[in-house]
Amino acid sequence: MLIWVAVALLSTCSLEISGCASPAADVMSFGADGNRVSMSEASVRKMIGKQSKRATVTDVAKLARVGASTVSRFLRGVPVRPKVAERVARAVKELGYEPDESARALRSGRSRTIGVILPKVSNLFFSQSVQLMEEEARQRGCTMVLLTHEDRLTELLAHLATLRRYRADGVILTGTFGTTVKAVRAAFPDAPVVAFDHHVSPSLDAVLLNNRESARLATEHLLGHEYRNVACVTGKPEVYSFRERVAGYSEAMSAHGMSPWLIAAADYDQLRSALRDALQSEKRPGALLPLSDFATRTVLTVYNELGLKAAEYLPILGFDDPDFAALVDPPLTVIRQPIAEMVRNAMSLLFGRIDGSAPKKTRTVLLPGELIVRRSCGCL
Repeated sequence: MLIWVAVALLSTCSLEISGCASPAADVMSFGADGNRVSMSEASVRKMIGKQSKRATVTDVAKLARVGASTVSRFLRGVPVRPKVAERVARAVKELGYEPDESARALRSGRSRTIGVILPKVSNLFFSQSVQLMEEEARQRGCTMVLLTHEDRLTELLAHLATLRRYRADGVILTGTFGTTVKAVRAAFPDAPVVAFDHHVSPSLDAVLLNNRESARLATEHLLGHEYRNVACVTGKPEVYSFRERVAGYSEAMSAHGMSPWLIAAADYDQLRSALRDALQSEKRPGALLPLSDFATRTVLTVYNELGLKAAEYLPILGFDDPDFAALVDPPLTVIRQPIAEMVRNAMSLLFGRIDGSAPKKTRTVLLPGELIVRRSCGCL
């Protein structure tokens, strides 16, 4: 019985470089007694099939009649001669070879995997963000693992621990109420973490909408129409971005000598009830500032439940720019978030930390929202 101690003679690699490799050339190996054994390509296929169900780089090299280093270069995308590339590609396909990512991670110290942890993906902002993150991760040759925590801190920390066990190279994280850098680092101690849409600590990189300034801009726009009693509408007011938006709204109202009016609830079912009560009260709001696409949907749902016609709608200016914003009557004026730019910045920061090219000092990137003027606010 043969004990395989070499893949191919060095002359095989020499033939490849010189361009003299023959399609009919035998593959050479050594037996246990040190004698050289000549094998046909068919014998190599038969031997590989008996050895293991999972093909290796060595198997591909034998079948393609090249060195293992040539196969590795081909798989990494390093150019090799066209005829050699064709043979290697054919061998990869025939053997059903798939790279052993765990072995590659041990050799390189990187898993080529990043984690993304978000509250949910049903939210317009996060669903669009995920698509862009996945596309950029793929362009960088990485796999992206998406996990959601539904605003539960225990779930978030459990997901971080899972990504640590799978040796993720880094994580983009949207925290929830109570998220601290100490807890994050306890669950995911060594690899880079970039906070996205939720500020955790100055010691973590972060990419955020300038929520406070965006809400101030929106409020000032409504007040510019001379509306009184502009009410701010939100579910889950403890969420970081909503807290910042409420603060910006309140500052703008106070600057005009008006008292803030916050219509808020723990969830959107309760918000619907609170909003219905506010719209049916004697002292109705003069205009509405919903702080998310969910809050905007809630406003429109209540309008429908109350049987209001478009002419009876209160002026409204929302956050996010969902597909339906331009289709409803009247079309919605909104603050549009720079999602693509936020994702680019977050991915750049994360991969800069992973490859060591980023400065040691952490960064917080604040990006402005864009006011998209349509008719729901009273313009045009």
